[in-house]
Amino acid sequence: MEYKDNEELQESEDSSYDEEKLKSCLKAEVDDAQDFINQIGEERAESTDYYLGNEPDNTSELQSQYISTDVRDSVLFLLPSIMRTFFGSKKVVEFMPQNQEDIPLAEQQTDYINHIITQKNNGFKVIYDVFKDALIRKSGFVKAFWDESLTASTHEYSDLSYEAYMALVMDKDVEIISEKINMESFTVISQETQEEITQEKPVSYDLKIRRVKSKSQVCIESIPPEEVLISRYARSLEESPYVGHRTVKTVSDLVAMGYDKEEIEMHAGSGNYVDTHEERQARNPYDNLDGPDRQDVKGNDVLYIEHYLNYDLDEDGIDELIKVCTIGEGLNIINVEQWDELPIVMFCPDPEPHTSIGSCPTDYLKPIQAAKSQIMRDTLDSLGHSIFPRFGVVEGQVNIDDVLNTDIGQPIRMRQAGAVQSFNTPFVGKEAFPVLNYLDSAKENRTGVSKASAGLNAEALQSTTKTAVSATMSASQGRLELICRHFAESGMKPLFRLVNGLVCKHQDAEDIFRLNNQFIPVDPRYWDADKDVVVNVAISKSSDDEKLKVLTLLATKQEQILQQLGPQNPLVDLQQYSNTIARMVELAGFKDATTFINTKVAPMPPKPAKSDPAELLAQAEIQKTQVSAQKAVVDAETDRMKIIMEDDLERDKSEAEIRLKAAELKAKYGAQVNIAEINALMERDKEAMRSEQKVQAAGLFNEQELTS
Repeated sequence: MEYKDNEELQESEDSSYDEEKLKSCLKAEVDDAQDFINQIGEERAESTDYYLGNEPDNTSELQSQYISTDVRDSVLFLLPSIMRTFFGSKKVVEFMPQNQEDIPLAEQQTDYINHIITQKNNGFKVIYDVFKDALIRKSGFVKAFWDESLTASTHEYSDLSYEAYMALVMDKDVEIISEKINMESFTVISQETQEEITQEKPVSYDLKIRRVKSKSQVCIESIPPEEVLISRYARSLEESPYVGHRTVKTVSDLVAMGYDKEEIEMHAGSGNYVDTHEERQARNPYDNLDGPDRQDVKGNDVLYIEHYLNYDLDEDGIDELIKVCTIGEGLNIINVEQWDELPIVMFCPDPEPHTSIGSCPTDYLKPIQAAKSQIMRDTLDSLGHSIFPRFGVVEGQVNIDDVLNTDIGQPIRMRQAGAVQSFNTPFVGKEAFPVLNYLDSAKENRTGVSKASAGLNAEALQSTTKTAVSATMSASQGRLELICRHFAESGMKPLFRLVNGLVCKHQDAEDIFRLNNQFIPVDPRYWDADKDVVVNVAISKSSDDEKLKVLTLLATKQEQILQQLGPQNPLVDLQQYSNTIARMVELAGFKDATTFINTKVAPMPPKPAKSDPAELLAQAEIQKTQVSAQKAVVDAETDRMKIIMEDDLERDKSEAEIRLKAAELKAKYGAQVNIAEINALMERDKEAMRSEQKVQAAGLFNEQELTS
């Protein structure tokens, strides 16, 4: 059930609509749907009795009580194969990418939705219950919804450190019930008075808390078939103008969902309809008494119905899907809101065209079980009459107690000879054996379940050719795989699409889940809620052994192609070869193929193409010319630097000579020479020479470039 807070409920209640008109519409839809489902419920209850071995129960006390269990045997034979089909591989349902860039996101989406159904929810148990309901009671139902329910738990702690205490107190989901601070006394000396002062400090904490946390996750649950109401003239569950889910909840459950306590308590005790429901009593024959008579009002049952119908709530002339929640047999409306998608998915093993509820193997087996039960009873009665014949006695001449005593070897006391006469009845049950064989063959034709297909009839298999055995096994698997295909297309695909939509709509934070021993972060806020879904349940006339042989031969051919033509050949790549090996591992019964082989192979970089020799020669000549040009530039630069260095050396020598001459002139004649002015003139000539050399080098470089 969807849990809401009070603000959402208040907003839905404040919306303007004609409550009486809506209530009248609900009343008409519910009455018609209940009458339709109750008629089907009688047949479902009968099928449940046949499965449990309680039907046919039309025997007298003096007749054999034998009941054949063909329904139960066939259902229990089908269930393991169906469950292995859906839970034998990791990806029964996959989301298809829209383009090349969407492939990693689609794979992540597939893995995460599988994780939600199988790990966060008890997907195996839920799907098992649904399949069993479908095989016995025509249809099974799964409901998926976003669960915002609160879970409360109480914890007590003692001797907590300050850090642990603060960590608990700062948790937003923690409510403190009681706490105690354990103090420790110690003595200190006052610096002013030099007196001893006794002080206390906290050393530990005792704490009692209440942790209230919201689940905030997708929840899936199996619904009993009698709880689902469908419109009489609906062609399918998705196209039904009205679908209802009626269930019984306690007052406490509804208050926890956010509804008004006083209003709910007014209708407490309205959930007694289930006590007399025929389907529920057939499924649980011991549930034939009233429930516990609790004194607290919160424990009383309340009839709670979620209605999903097409209704023009906003009066714009177009019907839209709305959800209406009512309590009590009077259909008291407590919540109305527009809805996106029906949260209920139906599984049917044999859908009937243009009707919402089809057939199931139990419908085909009930007449056979009834006939076999009657024939076996008559056979056992005939055997009993032949073993224990009736006696004719002369009244008053025989001890009646001795006649009625059937113990072996007990005498019969008679007053005269011939006072007791046995009426021998021949056993005629052997004439019934051909009829039983015919009924068994009819059962095999209707369900595909036989000893030969199960590998239990060793004599029949040993005396039959390999082709005949293969045909028998394939025929049985073909019918079984057809049931699996119906479950996948009409059940698993809508279920995965529904769960994906709920995750995209409600999950507002990143999540981390474990896959193949790796923790992968996912953020459904960026997912596509309308992505296409495909199922991997294939229909084939070949058995698993034959498929394994074909895959083995295919793997051999792929290996030969890879060895002869290389990984870049146009026929087979490494990813296709990995897919073949992974499929072989799954057919062998192993669920996770990644344990043995990497199922995702990175594409190999393409090998460089072989070039033309003339082209290679031309490229070599170009490279040679470029190297020569670069060498010429380097040589020119080297020569330029050599000239500059030689010029600097000559100028240094000239400057040294000038200084020496100036010193001699000053010593001889006392004349002063301006050396700085002479140096400035020399530097000016030096810069002009360097600029001229740079221009020459640049011209040489351009000439080399043009040459190359």
